Amino acid sequence: TKVVTTVGKPGVQVASITKRPGGYVIAHVEGGSRPSVNGMPLVGDTAPLRNGDLIELAGTQMQFVHN
Repeated sequence: TKVVTTVGKPGVQVASITKRPGGYVIAHVEGGSRPSVNGMPLVGDTAPLRNGDLIELAGTQMQFVHN
């Protein structure tokens, strides 16, 4: 229900997931390595997220699910 949600571990790797009018996006916030979406490291500032995408952050995989 929040517009911006952060995930990860501060000091290690943190990403934000933001709800925008066109859908959801993920952004790198902090850490030496960037999060990956469906096995591809985040290259630009943000990447779009779709229902079912796999996010890997600080060695943990999670699935993005929205209704």
